[in-house]
Amino acid sequence: MIRADEDIVREVLRPYEDAIFKLVHAAWDDWRALFLGGRLLFPGRARACLVHDFIVQRAITAWADDNAVRVLRQDETAKFVVNNRVLLRFKKADDRGLGSNIATQASLNFTDQEQELPGIPDAHKIEIVYVLNRFQTQIDRVVVVARDRDERLWDYALAPAQTAAIISLPLAPSADMPRGARIKVRKSAPDTDKKKDNGE
Repeated sequence: MIRADEDIVREVLRPYEDAIFKLVHAAWDDWRALFLGGRLLFPGRARACLVHDFIVQRAITAWADDNAVRVLRQDETAKFVVNNRVLLRFKKADDRGLGSNIATQASLNFTDQEQELPGIPDAHKIEIVYVLNRFQTQIDRVVVVARDRDERLWDYALAPAQTAAIISLPLAPSADMPRGARIKVRKSAPDTDKKKDNGE
């Protein structure tokens, strides 16, 4: 039995990090586009369920043609096996930064690092969680978390791919470069008599 190893997980997920970051944020945008604020009796629960559903749908679509990713749909949820090495699920983060869930047997089996899931031997089990800001109006971070039951083993945040153009700035002039013309600032003569004490 293995515990999730951060170095291995980072290596396996590196090609997928940007897609994960984007699909989680896109799922949040899907939720916001419904304009359900103020119309729900249990908004937190409804939002978590809908965002999770949108994330899973987007992940299934994003990796449909990727032979390295397998989708396991079962018990009204989905997990993803990447390169037969990493088993992940998506969750909303709770106050401790762990995936928020009801303690079903399936959930307990997933969060117990000693528990091997059928058909997935020696998988590094992790959660991808999204952390909301304190007003719960937007996603603050998308985080890869390894946990053992209620204990966080390690985590790291995902960031969007850096696509900004790099702009070259001019170099500072060196000592051997010719200097430009100097400008001499002329001082005005002080008004000593203040226009003859305003008598003109």
